[in-house]
Amino acid sequence: MNGEKHNGEQQPEPSDPWAPVTVPAEQVVEHSQLQDAYQQTLTAAGYGEDQRDRYIAESGLDPEHAACVWAEEVLPAAEAAGAIPANPGYFDPVERATLDARDAAVDEFWKQHPEYDVFSNSPENQALFRQAMEHGDQRAREVLGDQVAEHLLSRPLGPTEEPTHPGDAPETVADDSLDIDF
Repeated sequence: MNGEKHNGEQQPEPSDPWAPVTVPAEQVVEHSQLQDAYQQTLTAAGYGEDQRDRYIAESGLDPEHAACVWAEEVLPAAEAAGAIPANPGYFDPVERATLDARDAAVDEFWKQHPEYDVFSNSPENQALFRQAMEHGDQRAREVLGDQVAEHLLSRPLGPTEEPTHPGDAPETVADDSLDIDF
C-alpha cells in the first residue's frame, strides 16, 4: 500500500516511515494556494462548483450518482482533452503524511499475518482486518502526533460509546420507498 496511488498521486517510498513527521506550515499554505488557483482555473474553463451544481441538478440522475459521474468521468475527460489542467494534489500535506504512515503500518501488519485470506469473509479474517486498520491508525497517531488527519483514519480517537441495554440502541426504520429490481 505504501507508495501506491491515492487519487492519482504517486508517492515516493519514505526512507523511514516511523520517523517522527512534522509537516511545515509552508507546505500547507502552498497546497492551499495551489488548490485555490486550480479551482479558479476550473471555473474559468466551465468546470467550477457552479457548473458542477448545475450538472447535478439538470442531469436527471440521482444527485449522488451525478456527483460521482462529474468527479469520475466529466473532470477526467476534460483533463484528458486538455480543457483543464491536472489537479495539483487532492490531499494536503498532513493528509498525505497520515495516509503514508497508515499504509506503512498496515503493510507491516500484513507481513506479520500471512494467514490472512483476501478471498475469505470469515470471522477470523474480519477480525484480522479490523486489527490491521487499528494498527495503522495507532501508528499514524504515534508518528504524526497532533498533526494526524483524524478524518482519514478508520476509528475516532478515544472510546466509542455502545449501548449497554438493547433499548438504548438507536431505532432503525426500514425505508419501504426503495424498490430495487435486479
